[in-house]
Formats: sequence, C-alpha cells, structure tokens
Amino acid sequence: MSEPGGQHSSSLSFRDLVFSDLARYRADANPSWVKVLARCLTVPGMIASLIIRAQQVQFRAGRVKFASMLRTVGVVLLGADFGPGMQIGTGLMIAHPVGVNIGYGLRIGDGVTFAAGVTAAARYYDADEETEQEFATICDGATIGAHAVLVGGVRIGRNAVVGANAVVLKDVPDDAVVFGSPARQVGTRGGAATS
Repeated sequence: MSEPGGQHSSSLSFRDLVFSDLARYRADANPSWVKVLARCLTVPGMIASLIIRAQQVQFRAGRVKFASMLRTVGVVLLGADFGPGMQIGTGLMIAHPVGVNIGYGLRIGDGVTFAAGVTAAARYYDADEETEQEFATICDGATIGAHAVLVGGVRIGRNAVVGANAVVLKDVPDDAVVFGSPARQVGTRGGAATS
C-alpha cells in the first residue's frame, strides 16, 4: 500500500479490519467472532484491536463523539490511550497494549507491530491554533519497540524497526533498524550493522 492507512482500509468493514488483526495473532483460514472472543481472553491486544477498529469505523462514519468515548474504554480496560482519527491499515498487532498512547492524525500501514508503552507524541505540546500539529506516518511492516517515542511528523519506513526506548526525532529509512535517544540507525533489517 502506498499511503499508510489510506484508501484500502477506509473501504473495509469493522469485521474485515478485526479479522485482519486476528490473523496477526493466529493465522486461520476460517476466522470467526468466536475465535476473536477466545483470543480476547488470552491476548489483550485483541481487545485493543476491537476498540481501535470500532473507533476507526465510527470516526469514518462521522460519529466523532462516540469514537471519542471509546478512547475512555481503552484507558479503563487496558491502560492504553487511543485517540480517534487515526488512519490504520490491515493487520495491526499491539500484543501488549498497556501504556500505548497513539491517535489523532497518526497514519499506520499494513502489518505494523507495536510493543508496550509506545507513544506517538505531538511535536508542540502548547501549539496555538495557527500551529499545525504533525503526526507520525508508520509504513507497512514496521515494528515499534517497547516504550519508543515518535515525535511529530516523522516517517517510519517500510519494514523498519524502532528499538525499545528509542526517541525518534527524524525520518527512519525503509528497512532500517534504529536505537537510542535520539534514535540513530544501527543496521538494516536482515542486514549488517552500520557504524
């Protein structure tokens, strides 16, 4: 998909989106709601998926207030803050949603994985009405490690890996592996380390 969370996912139903996430936790040729509920009993990320996908569909339908109420459900049930308005592709995996803080203008591609405590932060906390906020774009197949922070309008490239506790202040290339604060490239996915 060329644009994360773009046209492809905007035409999918709640069922299709949830089943695409289920496939990341357990590949199954015959997904069903019973299998989704069974997965919810052992994988909190499946509960996160239900909340996020309900938010996504409600927001898309213009029911912004209801999508905002689902944000509170995520905080109470999971300790995760999902602001409405994200554009999310298929196959999202948030296996450990506790402490995840994402939302609003975030754009997420297909097959993206989040670990616990990930934050996609605004660049300007005290922005006035004239300052437009920037939100991250996370491309297909990217993995965001535990407690990583994405600041502002950074782009996380296709199949990139953002390591645990990294603070990303600038774009991450496709297939790059970044660690540190601020994050710097230390290698490529499946490739050699860089100096």
